[in-house]
Amino acid sequence: MALAVGADHTKPLMASADLFEDFFRTHYGRVFGLLYRVTGDEREAEDLSQELFLQLARRGPADWSSPTVDGWLWKAATHAALNALRGARRRSAREERAFRQDLPLRLLSERDDDPAGTLERQERRETVWRALRQLKPRESLLLLARHSGLSYAEVAQALSINPASVGTLLARAERRFKDVYQDQEDQP
Repeated sequence: MALAVGADHTKPLMASADLFEDFFRTHYGRVFGLLYRVTGDEREAEDLSQELFLQLARRGPADWSSPTVDGWLWKAATHAALNALRGARRRSAREERAFRQDLPLRLLSERDDDPAGTLERQERRETVWRALRQLKPRESLLLLARHSGLSYAEVAQALSINPASVGTLLARAERRFKDVYQDQEDQP
């Protein structure tokens, strides 16, 4: 196909870039949030998020507007998160760093000058992380995905489970989490 002289051939590329930028801006925060909550490490979550969006960018504009792209993105994020969890040594070091650093996703309402309140919240946060580590990775991921704002349908798509099973699996994971959390709190 011959290109017409004087024609502006950058318009399709600019439209594609705009489409991808819109998609990126719409989804990056939630993807990053999910990965950050799972990994406990801001840099790792950012790297994983960027890698996912880079993979999507390479797939091309047809995939960005596909009705299944959200499902692909959540499933890819879930797999990336599970892969990150599988490294036991990295996982332990990552969680220790997350406990010790000021978490950037902390709510503004939690920030105050009350040292006792700050210490109590930090201890509660550490207890939650310890409890999550004692659950099966899929249970932890199910809880984190749901409490990151994903709908049941998005959780089902991300974890490759039947949407009708999400409520039951979530209820079981929450019961198990409550039991483990209570055991953690009861320990001296």
